[in-house]
Amino acid sequence: MNYKIMGRNVAKIRTQKHLTQEQLAEKIDVSTVFISQIETAVRKPSLETIYKLSIALDCTIDTLIGNETLNSKCDEIAKIIDGRSSEELAFITGVMKDILSRIENGRIKID
Repeated sequence: MNYKIMGRNVAKIRTQKHLTQEQLAEKIDVSTVFISQIETAVRKPSLETIYKLSIALDCTIDTLIGNETLNSKCDEIAKIIDGRSSEELAFITGVMKDILSRIENGRIKID
């Protein structure tokens, strides 16, 4: 699980619901500092806390941890490559591996 993504999602949804960190903390019976640490990925919440956050923020756990976004991106990629030949798929796979390698090595910066 990517705790940075989850933290960003918690902060985004909390803000959309017009809740302060203090209000969210009260709803799930934790400290404001703990909410801040979750949102900045300093602390990793337990499954129980993730569940409580989903209830308090009225969203699914998948939404909090970013699975919905990941699944929609996978579906999008699947549609793009659907019906391609094995040669085209091999080329596309090679290009993707090269791009990912460049990202990991810092040669391509993603904001």
